[in-house]
Formats: sequence, C-alpha cells, structure tokens
Amino acid sequence: MNKQIRKLLEHYKQISLLGKVSALAHWDLEVNLPPKASEERAAQLAYLTSIRTDLWLAKDFRSIIEDVDVSKLDQKEKAIVRNLRDSAKFYYKVPKEIIIKEVETTSKAFMAWKKAKEENNFKDFLPHLKQIIDLDLIIANHLGYKKNPYDALLDLYEPGLTAEFCGKIFNGLQPELTTLIKQIQKTKRFKNKSGLVGGDKNYPEQDQKQIALYVLRKMGYDLDAGRLDTAPHPFETKLGRHDIRITTHYHVNDFLDSLMGVMHEAGHAMYEQGVSEEYTNTPLQGGVSLGIHESQSRFWENQVGRSMEFVKFIAPVFQAFYAGQLGKTSTEELFAAVNDVRPGLIRVEADEVTYNLHVVLRFEIENALMNKKIKPDDLPEIWRTKMKKYLGIVPATDREGVLQDIHWSHGSFGYFPTYTLGNLYAAQFAAAMRKKLVIEDLVEKGEFGTILSWLRSNIHQYGSLYWPDELVKKVTGHALSPKHFLKYIREKYSQIYEL
Repeated sequence: MNKQIRKLLEHYKQISLLGKVSALAHWDLEVNLPPKASEERAAQLAYLTSIRTDLWLAKDFRSIIEDVDVSKLDQKEKAIVRNLRDSAKFYYKVPKEIIIKEVETTSKAFMAWKKAKEENNFKDFLPHLKQIIDLDLIIANHLGYKKNPYDALLDLYEPGLTAEFCGKIFNGLQPELTTLIKQIQKTKRFKNKSGLVGGDKNYPEQDQKQIALYVLRKMGYDLDAGRLDTAPHPFETKLGRHDIRITTHYHVNDFLDSLMGVMHEAGHAMYEQGVSEEYTNTPLQGGVSLGIHESQSRFWENQVGRSMEFVKFIAPVFQAFYAGQLGKTSTEELFAAVNDVRPGLIRVEADEVTYNLHVVLRFEIENALMNKKIKPDDLPEIWRTKMKKYLGIVPATDREGVLQDIHWSHGSFGYFPTYTLGNLYAAQFAAAMRKKLVIEDLVEKGEFGTILSWLRSNIHQYGSLYWPDELVKKVTGHALSPKHFLKYIREKYSQIYEL
C-alpha cells in the first residue's frame, strides 16, 4: 500500500471510531434518553464533535488529503482519497464553532420535536426549527454553490445532487403518478377499502414484534450483529462492524405498518452488514450514498414485502398469530391490504403510488425555505395547502402534518429527495436482478438468501468503493432512469386495480 494512504488510514481510524461512539449516543438519544437529559446529551455530543472535527483538521492529515498524487494510486486508493476529499470539504469549509453549534442545537431540537409531536404543538418546536434553518443556511453558504443554497445541502446526502435535477425527476414522476391515482380512485376495488387495519382492530405489539423478528431472520439480517428496538421514528444506525441496529414503531390497530417498516430498516442494515470487512474503519466502509442506501430499504419493503409472493409466504404466519382477528382472510385480501392505494397523511405509511408525492411536497418546502421564499411560521398552512394539491387530503393536526417527520429536528435538509432516488434505483436494480433470478419464485418459497447473495455480490460488498453513478452503471449497464420505476408501478397496479 502507498505510504501516504497508509498514514491516512491510520489517522482516519480514529475519526471512524469516534463517529461510532457519537452514533451510539445518538441511538440512545432517540431510543432511551429521559426528557430531562437533553441538555447534558447535547453537551456530550458537542464535545465528541469537537474532538472529531480536530481530527479532520489535523495538519499532516489534511496535507496528505489535499496534496497526494492520485495518478500513482490504484483503484481502491483513489477511492479512499476521493471519499476523504468529499467528506473533508465540510470540515475545511464550515467553521468548527458552527459544526458544534449545529450538533448542540439538533440534539436539543430532537427532544423538543418529540414533545411537540406528542402534544400537537408546532409553536413549541418552531424556535428550534428556526435555529436549525439559520444554521443550515450558514453551512450552505460556507460549502458554496453555483445556483441554489439547497444544492450544497443535497450534495451532503447524494454526491452532485442538485435541486434542478430533483425538479426534473419529480416533474417526470408527478403527472404520471397523479394520473394513475385518479384512475385507481375510479375503480370498484378502490371503493372497497380493506377492513383489516385501523379502527378498533387489535394486533398486540408483542405479536407484531415476534413476526418482525421471524421475517428479519428469514431475510438474512444478522441479529447477533444487530438488534430491534422501538423509537418515535424508525431508523437504522451503524455502531460497529458487528453492531448494526434498527428500530420500528407499532400501532395496535395495524399489523402491516410495523412489518413494512422493519423490512425497510433491515434493507439499510443488511447493506451495512454486507460491506467487505476489509473496509472497516476506512473511508470505504458503509453505503456510498443515501440514494443507494434507500434503494436497499425500498427494495425489501416494496419489491419484496408488497409482492403477492411474499403475502403467500407470510399469510400462514399472520393467521397463526391473529387467528381471531383475520379468521379465514384470503391471500388476495391480505395482498389488497398491503397494496391499498389510498392518499394518506403519513409518509412512512404511504403506498408505493402515493409515496413520492409526499417527497415532492417536502422537497418543494425545503427548497423554498433555503431560498427564503417562505417563512417557518407559515409551514403548517403551507403543508396543508400542498397536501390538498398533491394528495387531495388535509391533515387535521400538525402531528399528522408538518410535525410527522424527524428529519428537520436532525437538521437533515436535503435528505428527503433521496427516498425517491431510492425508489428509482431499487426498480432499476430489481430489473437487473430479474435477468439472473426469478425473484417471485424465491420470495414465495422464503428463499431470501439467494436474493441477498445477489445484492451482496453486486452492491453491498463494495461499500463506498464506487460513486453512485458508477455503481448503477456497473450493476445495470446504464445511468439512473425513472423508466424502470414507472414501468413497475404501472404494470403492478394496473393489474391489481384492473385498469
């Protein structure tokens, strides 16, 4: 190995280890932290961030990153330098005090958001949100951009992503999806809403958890290197090479939502568990971008979890646990419930057809906020207006509206568009997989290991070796295109709703 690269890796290992300690503190913040401890946790996370920032700013480390001659390096070494340079720009361009301030602010904001959501009180969260927006704008200005400050934030989650590109993607998807929704709403099947979830239905939380653990094991999520917990908003986090954790939440009247959420987060987790072990604590560890990461979660949740074949596989399990509730419910009825297209208020509970419209709404709001075209005080009403425009429904409470997502309390402006990118990547990867595997047969038999092996071989093992555009071309033979997703959605739901 090149001597300069070896020095970089020796130093970077400290950054990586400290990052995982910070991730553990964040996990505890969202899963276990008592309300009165938010100030102390904010101080602890700020301290860890200060040390980690100093490690990034170390003179010798920075000198090598900036000056190393990449022409003399092999493929992996070039990728290491590329990834370091991309990550380092945040620490080299944004003042240390701003980096620490954001960590302190968002740590406190999470607890404020959690309480505000529980009490349906946006005004209590608003001061924290304003601070976060101001900080993110400062960060965007320090990072720099050509046209739009939002571009600087989007790039933190997906390399090179811009608001202009997002706009083109959404402008191509939105009319097609809106038309499909209108066609579905005119069908007889749409009018016959599933009665399996909601209302006074009772599916005990412990039963839901046991089903989730069964499915996790079948999928290939290594529970000896991970765990399942509950949190206000489901997430996955990497605390070590053999410590990849996920969370979900449970609704006693809906046995499907928690399972879809678990499969989603397991998709993230299995990606991390599948990265080549030689990349541990190097700049090649972990998924390469949020868009590629979301492709793995959306693939397992939708392409697998919402398929008729998966319903056939899981139906006996559902009926064993919920004999009284489901009775003699057929696989067709279960499949209809899993794929019920119905504009709803909550993004994480949305069906495949309406889901991306929830993302369009958030993208437009974030873009407008970062360009100071709207005010944070007006967000509840703006949210209601856009929900009416895109989904034809209006939330009665802010808990179901502007307060539903955790992302803004984290300062994660720029994250939401990666969900739609994930849907597009997932469909394109699935199309490539189908050239080698009969996915449907494997799913119905519960042979998920073959599917996971394909993902391991083609995507997971590489970690961050390939940039997203390189990876998608390597796996599928061409650049990212919405055509695969639109084809999948049209064909699947035209058949379900007999269009």
